[in-house]
This record gives sequence, C-alpha cells and structure tokens, in this order.
Amino acid sequence: MECFSTHGPAVHLARSSRRSRSLIHAILLAATLALSSAHAVAGEQADRAIAAARKLVASGEVKPGTVLRLRAKQGNLVSLLGRDAELQREWERLTGIPIDASVMPQVDSMTFIRDRRDADLTIARTHEFADLDAAGLILDLRPLLQRFGFRLQADEPEGYLLLDAQSRRDAKRLAIPADLDVAMLFLRRDLLDNEDNRARFRARHGRELTPPSTWEEYRQLAEFFHRPKDGFYGAGEPRERHTAWMYWLPRYLSAVGGGMAFFDARMRPQLLTAAGIAATESFVATVPFSPPQVLEDGKDFNYTLPLFLRGNTFSTVLTVATAKIANREGSAIRGRFMAAPMPGFVHQGKLQRHTAFIYGNNLVVPSSGSQPELAFLYAMWLTDPDNSLRSVTANGIADPYRHHHLRDEQVRTLYTPQALDVLRQELRIVRPGGTGLPGDAEYMAALSEQLWQAAAGRITAREAMARTSREWDIITDRLGRAVQIAHWRAMQPSAPGPVATRGP
Repeated sequence: MECFSTHGPAVHLARSSRRSRSLIHAILLAATLALSSAHAVAGEQADRAIAAARKLVASGEVKPGTVLRLRAKQGNLVSLLGRDAELQREWERLTGIPIDASVMPQVDSMTFIRDRRDADLTIARTHEFADLDAAGLILDLRPLLQRFGFRLQADEPEGYLLLDAQSRRDAKRLAIPADLDVAMLFLRRDLLDNEDNRARFRARHGRELTPPSTWEEYRQLAEFFHRPKDGFYGAGEPRERHTAWMYWLPRYLSAVGGGMAFFDARMRPQLLTAAGIAATESFVATVPFSPPQVLEDGKDFNYTLPLFLRGNTFSTVLTVATAKIANREGSAIRGRFMAAPMPGFVHQGKLQRHTAFIYGNNLVVPSSGSQPELAFLYAMWLTDPDNSLRSVTANGIADPYRHHHLRDEQVRTLYTPQALDVLRQELRIVRPGGTGLPGDAEYMAALSEQLWQAAAGRITAREAMARTSREWDIITDRLGRAVQIAHWRAMQPSAPGPVATRGP
C-alpha cells in the first residue's frame, strides 16, 4: 500500500528536471503534514516515526551505539516485538537502532520503575497512572507528541479505543495505548445448549438456561454446573488476595449505577452502603463453586484460566485475550465457549450493567530512561494502524485496541467474531479501573485484603466494607485530605466513564 513519510516517497518522472522533482517532493511533504493534523491513515504514523528516528540519528542527537531498552512482562513481549520478533527486526533495519528487550518481574510497574533504571520503554496498568505520575516516575508525553507532530486519535475508523481512559490523567498524556484489558465474562456455550442441562435447569429454577443477566443468575449457574467430584467447577474467577478488587469492581459499579462513587465530596468512603455490601456478597457467593486453591496467594488468572481452557470450569472472567487463547489449535474448548455480556444488578426495575479495566498494559516512558525520544517513537511506530494489527495478531496476549482491529478478518478469526462483537457492545459500559487517585495502590491493596478475608469466610461482607472504609480514611488523611479532595473533584466531570476524545 502507499505510505507517506516526512521525507516523501521516491518519485521518478522521465524527462523531468531537478526543479520539478523538488516541487513534487514539496507537494507530497505538504500533503503528509496536512494528513498528520487530520487523522492518521494506516502506515503513515509508522513512517513518520521512522523518519523522526532517522533524523535524530543523522543530527547526532542519538549517538552511535545507542540501544533502546524495552522491558515488559512475559506475556506482553511477543505483542511488543511481533511474531518471531519481526517488528523488532524491522525497526532495527529501518532505523539502525537495536532493541534490548527483556522480561520484567511480575510486579506492579510502580515497583519496577522506581527500583530499576534500565528501561527506556515499559508497560503500566491504567490504574497505576496516578501513582506513577504523582511520584514523577513516568513522562507526560505531550511535549513529545508536539515535538514530533503526532496527535492521538480516538475516532473511527482507526483510532484508539477508549483513548483517554488508556492514556490520560487530568490534562496529561501518560501512555500510548497498546492493549485494552476490559473484564469480560466467558462461559461454556456447549453446556448451556445441552438439552439435558436445559431441562434440569428449567425444572429446578423455573426459567430457561441462558447466559446470566444478573449476578444472582450467574451464581445460580455456577452452582448448577459445579461438580467437584468430577473435577469440574462452576466458577473460574480468581479470588486471591492481590487482585481481588478487579473481580469485585464490575459488581460494585453495577450496584451503584456506574458512577465513580468510591467517595463523597469530602472523600468519605462510600463502601459501607447497600451497594458496597451487595457487591461484596456477590463476590463471595461464587467461592463455594470455585476450584479448591482459588484463595491461595498467587493463584490469579494463571491458575484459573488454564482450568477454563482445559474444560474444568464452566465460567471465567478475564479479558478478550481469553477468546484468542481458547480458540487456538489444540484447545480443549475450541468451538465450545462464548463471551457473554457482563451481568448486573436491577435498580427500580431496570438492569444496570458495568465493567472496568482490570490490567491494561499500555506503553509508558520512565523518567529515568536515557532515550525518551526513541522510546516514544517506537511506541508510535508499534501502535500505528498497520503495525498494531501485526502486534495484536502475534502469538501474545494483547487485546485489540483500535477500532479497525474489531473489524479486521484475521483478528476476528483469532479472537472469534462472537467475542469481538460482545466486546464492541461492552465498550459503552466500561469504567476506569481503581480510584484514579494518588495512593491508588494503597487503596486497592486495602480493599483486596478485606475482600479476600470475606471470601475466606473470616469476616462478613459488611465487616469487609467497614474495615476497608476505615483503612481508606487513614490513607486519605496521611496523603492529605484536602489534596485528595482536590484530585477527586477534578475527576468528577469524567466520572461516568472513559470519554473517547482526540487530542495531544
């Protein structure tokens, strides 16, 4: 396909003069710059990133022997480097700048970026942005976007999905989207379609065996399909202590109607409420129908997902990458699973459903890195409309994160059309992960600990919310209530959910 770059394409015209060639070059360059101020076409974003990197080398700003240091978690590296490292090799061929890629530990990005100084480009979860920014550990990318003339796009046909939620905090651009990681529900479709199961369920519950509309219906399904003596479990959601909040949050958002109702105007927690207690009771209710080690430390999705893939659980909650993995050759449930709309709670006769970002590993530039310009340019090159398709279709775990990914035939084949169609519908009810406040890691750790205590049967749902509320008040007072109130108030115009906008 035709591509544009800031150097212009090579043009050969028989019998043309040097002056004519220069004029054509200037016209094409002007067209390129005009396109950059409108919206990127496939390939143009990548070409401009390469041209800018070459210019840095030619000017001497990037010294000979410079290496771009990329650090990511094991499951993300394939997506960031391409299948068989094809994207890495292509970048190195086009720019002459080698990439030193290695696996970062399975820890929060906050810990990794704070303690290490050997990363120019790495990943961070969306809920970590506030803490990383408050600590000055990652760069605001607006100066780099302005310097190199890029504008991040959210609109159709090829813009980033849920751009602001994946990249923005206040007025700052802190990340380049390279993933999505919205919580989704997956079920065994073949078991729902089984006539014997349908007859038994109808006799027991007086309704048809269908995907659940409410969290109570989901609990009923988990109980109905639970056969522990056969090594088969009704619910395959993680319940370990460190990620508990991720699987509670969609319940809480649905219970409160979707607004960011963690706190009131004075930053008093709104957890010890009917909504907070109902969400926690729902979170706890599936534990009796879960695999035996689900409460053990470290038994996150790396424990529950393989059970679902082997056909040992009826359901799981994770990102749309679940469909990609379950649809692979050799999968025990290939052709036998489905994505389903996230359940909700009924408010005054109306079903309220919401989901949230749970992981969301997007590209950030550590402030301690030695090559911020190159790191930014690689992020823009990688997430170009064309290259992003190569990233998403590699054998990694990145989710589709641009609009055209959801329509691309290869992506739809890999992830299944059914799962991507459900994801498209769910985008309108996605809410941010975490509190969005400085101190989010502490708030979420306190919440997860009490959720885990409730799931283990040590305390009630009410006590879990009461304890979390007390701990949240302590955190807020230590960080400065007035400061936190100001942050919280600043967030409220966008509190109903992520807004897809264009801008720096």
